[in-house]
Amino acid sequence: MNDARQDHRFPRLARTLLGTALVAVVGVLPALSLAAPASAHAALTASDPAEGSTVSTELERVELTFSEAPLAGLDAGLRIEVRDAAGTDESTGEVTVDGDTMSKAVELTAGPHTVLWRYVSPDGHPIDGQVTFTVTAAAPASPAATPSAGSSSAAPSSSVAPSASASAAVSSASVVPAGPFPWVLGVVVVLLLAAAAAAFVVRRRRRA
Repeated sequence: MNDARQDHRFPRLARTLLGTALVAVVGVLPALSLAAPASAHAALTASDPAEGSTVSTELERVELTFSEAPLAGLDAGLRIEVRDAAGTDESTGEVTVDGDTMSKAVELTAGPHTVLWRYVSPDGHPIDGQVTFTVTAAAPASPAATPSAGSSSAAPSSSVAPSASASAAVSSASVVPAGPFPWVLGVVVVLLLAAAAAAFVVRRRRRA
């Protein structure tokens, strides 16, 4: 009698678990479809100067590179300002767009600087952020040494300035949190496995 009751309980448990898993799947799919467009916004991928880098006053342009080209026809919505410690904008001219990179000419003084930027992604979503860097005065050219009589002339040594180009930090405004979806999908998988295990036990009990 107990075995018969257990045989009836196992199919009911399997159906309950399977139904719960299906309900979870149906509930998760719409949420995933709504989250997909939100995570598709473009983001800053690199800058020149890079975040936290040091450059000289000889830098002529500031460049920002994004994961997608900005929305065409809305150049007025693109903005680049390069401000010094006193808040003076040291950028000049208009913002130039070349593919997925927008840039602007600068005339920099020594000291800390902040690039304030605004960008419009292809779906029309505006994002903004900032990049900080430091400017140092260009080193004066050293006078050529005059060789003394009877001494052999040595070849002048050349110095190579390090490149400041590197990937910039992604603006926090464009970061999209992962959300609870991996946990929900994990629960769905566990429920489906439990339902399959229950059905397997029922089949073995009926064959025995």
